[in-house]
Amino acid sequence: MARIVLGMAVPHSGMLGKAAESLLEDGERDRKNPQLWFRNRSWTFPELAAARASEGLEKYLTLEERRARMARCGQALETLRRVYREHQPDVAVILGKDQKEIFIDTSPSLAIYMGDTIHNGPPQRAVYAPDKPVTYPAHPELALHLIKSFQDAGFDMTEVLKWPDNVWMKPQGQVVPHAYGFIYHQIMQDDVVPNVPIIMNTFYPPNQPSMRRSLQFGKTLFEAIKAWDSDKKVALIASGGLSHFVWDEQLDQTFLKYFLEYDFEGLAQIDNNSYQSGTSEVKLYVPVMVATSQLGFKMNLVDYVPVIRTEAGTGEGFGFMYWSGG
Repeated sequence: MARIVLGMAVPHSGMLGKAAESLLEDGERDRKNPQLWFRNRSWTFPELAAARASEGLEKYLTLEERRARMARCGQALETLRRVYREHQPDVAVILGKDQKEIFIDTSPSLAIYMGDTIHNGPPQRAVYAPDKPVTYPAHPELALHLIKSFQDAGFDMTEVLKWPDNVWMKPQGQVVPHAYGFIYHQIMQDDVVPNVPIIMNTFYPPNQPSMRRSLQFGKTLFEAIKAWDSDKKVALIASGGLSHFVWDEQLDQTFLKYFLEYDFEGLAQIDNNSYQSGTSEVKLYVPVMVATSQLGFKMNLVDYVPVIRTEAGTGEGFGFMYWSGG
């Protein structure tokens, strides 16, 4: 019987690849964004800046503060790398999402990669990939077992037999989406174990899995891995979250409280409008937590680091966490 030895949740923002001195550059994109999601509705940048003016968010934008927060992020990532190495998984299941990188004209709700190999490297940004083309091993045997288990449990899954071209790349090519590249490059440090990427459409209405559906998905994932006829040690890794592209500390602290308590009903009761834009990636955490809760694992919050890039609070609440039995 296969054995889950580790659960992990890792933010994958491109901000984590920036120096503190250049962090505010991304804020220019936010100023032009007419749909910034915050507190259950969409805002323009001027509307959001006016609404949050009393919070005094400018104090987070000083160079000293940026340097301190980026240093904390670097330390947290190093901790997660160490934890990953210590557990020595043989296989990984990585839960991520596509952001119109590979699925352009279609948007499957739930998909699983069934192929043999995964490609990364240029022209992907350095935070997501090494500086030369690399090929990582996938795990079609486990992928086939999982898709059969999901089908038996009533989940209609999309097979991805070959990575579509990543249109974010110039030129386009079969470079893996950034949610997965971050894990391979930053956590596994390109020493990648055979793995199965699962793609959940958390981002784009109308066919996003609900929080309750994500909980059901996690239960099936746990049972499927437990039933896998293998002696492999398995890591479950969620790539994404917490609140973004507008930081919402109140919401993040609610998430963290529910995570710590394994309060899945609390997560399900949160208004679905809170699970929009980048914050929707919290749904990727849930299958990991459902599995680790069944094993009695403890949540370890390495750090929670808000990093913002404008006076309107655009940016991200970075949560670095893992679940283990030790």
